[in-house]
Order: sequence, then C-alpha cells, then structure tokens
Amino acid sequence: MLTPAELERIPVEIQKFMIELSMRIMEDVIDRINMINSISRTADYEIYTLSRIGLSSDTIRKAIQTTLQKTDSEIDKIYDEIIKDGYARDESLYKATGKPFTRYDDNIPLQQLIEAVKKQTRNELFNITQTTAFRVESGNTVSYHTTAEYLKKKFDEALMCIASGAFNYNKAIKDTIQEMTKSGVRVVEYESGWHNRIEVASRRAIMTGVTQITSKINEMNAEALGTDYFEVSWHATARPTHQVWQGRVYNRQQLIDVCGLGTGPGLCGWNCYHSYYPFLPDISKRTYTDEQLDAMNAKENEKKAYKGKEYTTYEATQRQRQLETLMRKQRQDIKLMDRAGASEDDIINAKSRYRGTMAEYADFSKEMGLPQQRERIYSDGLGRVGGGNGVANIGKNGIINVKSTTTAGDPNSITQVIGKSGGITRNYYNSSGKWYKQITNNDHGNRKNHPFGQHGEHAHDIVWEDGKIVERKVRELTEEERKENQDIL
Repeated sequence: MLTPAELERIPVEIQKFMIELSMRIMEDVIDRINMINSISRTADYEIYTLSRIGLSSDTIRKAIQTTLQKTDSEIDKIYDEIIKDGYARDESLYKATGKPFTRYDDNIPLQQLIEAVKKQTRNELFNITQTTAFRVESGNTVSYHTTAEYLKKKFDEALMCIASGAFNYNKAIKDTIQEMTKSGVRVVEYESGWHNRIEVASRRAIMTGVTQITSKINEMNAEALGTDYFEVSWHATARPTHQVWQGRVYNRQQLIDVCGLGTGPGLCGWNCYHSYYPFLPDISKRTYTDEQLDAMNAKENEKKAYKGKEYTTYEATQRQRQLETLMRKQRQDIKLMDRAGASEDDIINAKSRYRGTMAEYADFSKEMGLPQQRERIYSDGLGRVGGGNGVANIGKNGIINVKSTTTAGDPNSITQVIGKSGGITRNYYNSSGKWYKQITNNDHGNRKNHPFGQHGEHAHDIVWEDGKIVERKVRELTEEERKENQDIL
C-alpha cells in the first residue's frame, strides 16, 4: 500500500484550495470595511451595511463554488489514481504465496466502495464550506460569527466610533486583520462544540476516506492470503504514543488493543500517517527487527538544545509546524494590510516580523538536523510577500557606496558602508525611501550580542512607529538574504 510519506502528501492540494478560500473570504471582509473610511453619516452607513453584506455573501458563495469544483477534481485524482497505484503494489504479496491477485479494474466491490467514499468525501467538504465562522475573543469570552455576522459586527463597531468621532481607519483595519488571521476561517459544529481551521477540517475529511479504503483493502488482502497478522509501518518523527507500537507485527485484535486502530488517537486516526499491511509469518520478512526499532526510536528520543530548551525529534517537528503556521499567518497579515492600504510603518513592521520568524525557522531546523519544509509555508499561493518592501532586485553593481547609514535614502535602493576594519554593512530602503533593513557581514567585534552565522553576520529589522524608529531587531540572515549578499559573506 502507500508509504507514510505518500499518505502525508495526499491532502496537500485540498488544503491548498481551502487556504486560498480562507484568504478570499478575508480579502472580501477587508474590501467591505475599506469603504467605511469614506462614510460620514449614520444614514449612509446603514444603507451601506445592508448592501455590502448582501454583496459579500454573493461573493463568498461564488468563491466556495469555485473551490468545490477544484476539490472535486482532486478527489477523483486521489481515489482513481493514488489509491489504485497503492493497491497495485499489493500484487507482490500474492505472488509470494502463489495465490491469484484480482486486478483493480476487475475488483468491482472495491470500485463500488471507492465511489461511495468519494461521494461521502464530497458531501463532507460541501458541509465544511457551509459552516464557516471567525473565532472572536473578548476577555475570557469566545464566540463564533459567520462571515455575514462578523462583517455586521465590524460595521457596528465602526458606526459607534464614527458617531463618537473616534474612528481610526488604520487601527480598525489592523485589529480586524489580526483577529481574522489569528482565528483563520473555521469550521464550527455548534451541537458538539468542535471547531477547527477549514484546511485542517478538510484534511481530516480526506484522510478519513482514504483510511476507510486502505483498511478495507487490508482486510480483503488478509482474508485472501489467509493471514491474521499485519506489519505496521515505521516513520521518523512519530508522536510518542505511536512510537511504542510502530514498525512491529500484530494480529488483528492487537491492532485494536495495542495500536488503537479505529480510534481517533490511534493507528490511522487523527493526523496519523502510519499504515499496516498483511504479514505472512512463514513467508514475509520484517522491515525492521525489534533491535533496529529500539535503536531508531532511541535516536529519535535524543534531545538537542536550542536557545536553552531541549527537543526530541518529534518535539522539534512540532515546533517546526508552529513556526510554519505562524509564517502563514504573517504572510496573510502582510497581503491583507497591503490590500487595505494600511500605514507604511505597519506594513514594514509586519514584514519585519515575518523575516524574523523565517530566519528562526531556518536556524532552528539546522540546529535540530531537520529538513525545512517551506512548501508548507508557501502552500497559501500568496507568492513572495516579505523579502522586498518594494525594493528592486539590485545586483552588487547597483549598490550605492556611502560613508554612513541614514534613515532615509533613494526609493528602492541599497546603500553600502565599508567600515575602517573592512566590515561591510548594507542598508535597504523601500519604495518611499524609508530604511527598513540592515545586513552586516560581521559581529561588530561583539560576538556575545551577535551570536549568528559563521562570522557573526546578521540582520537588523527596523521597526517604525508614528514615523520614529523604536527598535532595531537583530536576527539570523534568511537563506534568501544569504544568496543576495553572498559576495560579502
């Protein structure tokens, strides 16, 4: 059947479609609020509210329809191609026993099951898109609001501020964006109280269907091959509760009693990418011996330190996922603020936070010996958002040599200061000529305060507030920054 890595990749495209839908919904909210800035009378506001909420609902319905069309095609691909390919691999088990293998095209019961699961999955994804809401925190209270309710809430808040003369468009936009991206577009089951981000709920729907089919195939194969035993796959970074049973051989009842098959926290449950397949005691050879499994698991549990905290391999991957989620949020912040015409300082600072997280992610992954999975970050389809602040890709011949650093420069420019000891500092200015970043190829003779890179090379993100610099955040260089400045590093 399918490997853990293949199982993990199955819902990726569906998640991408749902993330794009989330962004489209948030963009629509911002577009509607954007018009409030030009409203000055309560009567105008009330007319605007009624018309805008109606238009918003229509826009979102169309966006959902487009998304579901995309997911329909991907569901066909998952079940008609990926599952079919995994099933074909099982033929080797039959050859080993000399028993006949029923090819996929001839396996009518399996095809009927797949069609039923495809229909079930489509219905689940449809239901997911019909129960979306934003999570709003107010003190110790949490409430959920549909898009129309949320938009009405934001309009009402704006009306109160307009009436009191205290309306600040930039603050309203910034607060709304932060609230939306922190929440994400959520799926809410009001009866049970369960809620989650729409992309997480869609992944669960897809993997539930895949698990139903793969489990049925395993049962069919075991029955045809005359075995009651199964080998469970092993993969790195398994959660501790799964690590204890992965990679070993169990009978059917032990899969339930030991591995928790059929339960949410167990084998093939929530966010589990293990699989199991028939094992023939007199014919099959285990993938790993018990001794090999013990050694691999022990290595997984070795702790590595990062900034005073220790992590096992599993804990390190969880931290990676947290940083990836944070970066997706920060990317949405930047795009939405730019779309809304937020203040230049706020956009510069948002990009600064994103670059800081990106640098931490690269540094943490390196220290933990884990590969970066940037495709998880860029699955939002937003493209490049944090690298430039409007600065053109200037080659080293276009860099301006100056004697000192200034807080303002030519728009879209980079200046270079060469110190007396030969150290080089580069200053970046955005489309308005405002200084937003500095890159230095040394530690200024102070390794303690600049414990970065091989030679102390580091970056400073310039934080502006009300037209004044309030902070120069120091951090590691990102991979992109290293490539752009490799001539001085």
